[in-house]
Amino acid sequence: MKPILIKTIDLENHLILEIYDESIKTIGDRWMVNMVARIKVPLDEALIQKSEDFSANKDKIKKALGKEVVFEHKSNRIFVDDNEKESIFQEMYDSFIDNTLHYLSRPNFPERFLLKKIREEMKRQLHKR
Repeated sequence: MKPILIKTIDLENHLILEIYDESIKTIGDRWMVNMVARIKVPLDEALIQKSEDFSANKDKIKKALGKEVVFEHKSNRIFVDDNEKESIFQEMYDSFIDNTLHYLSRPNFPERFLLKKIREEMKRQLHKR
């Protein structure tokens, strides 16, 4: 089944949270209910310049990560009855929003997320050598 955009939320930090239903019908009247939350975080060159280690590898980082880095959170439940699919998805959505929206909306979320991804990329490149 093709992903269905369920909701778009403009966050206080000027990012956009997109919620998708990527549920898949499995057997008979059973579903694997999948909720996916995505945020595209633009790669901030000023952030790369802050650190000597990062700025020395600026081109490698930009090439590896691209213009934006995607935050993604997935929730799923398997073997869900057809009659319960919508309510299960709604529970997953509500839980995600209640527990995570405040964190994702923080002004420092984009920077912290990008720093984590840059560090992961730097570590990956070091292990390649």
